Amino acid sequence: MLETAVISIDHSSGVPLYRQIVDQVLLAVSTGRLKPGSRLQTVRQLAIDAQINPNTVSRAYRELDIRGFVRTRRGTGTFIVGDKGVARDEARHREAVEQFCNQVLADAGRLGLSLSELVASLQDRLTERR
Repeated sequence: MLETAVISIDHSSGVPLYRQIVDQVLLAVSTGRLKPGSRLQTVRQLAIDAQINPNTVSRAYRELDIRGFVRTRRGTGTFIVGDKGVARDEARHREAVEQFCNQVLADAGRLGLSLSELVASLQDRLTERR
């Protein structure tokens, strides 16, 4: 099941909410956090967890489906598609990482964090996870 922590919605970022979901799922796939066959949260559960409209989640899942990253099976859920070169598409991976970094830098700037504070905090988190 998709971890709630994989999807983090920022209502003040200016990036459309459905786009945030798409980008974060693509990033999770490209980094291997989501593997082929992984089941995503239901539309309803993700909408509740992220405090957004279910139609927004449906739109994101529909876009991922159209692009061939997921398949939705009525009654069973939405799943990451098997290996079609998706997980290691370097161009998409770089794009997702770039978007993620831009978002982190924008958030850090809004919070008044310096680059050294941000890097130190990330290193602390990484150490805690090990």
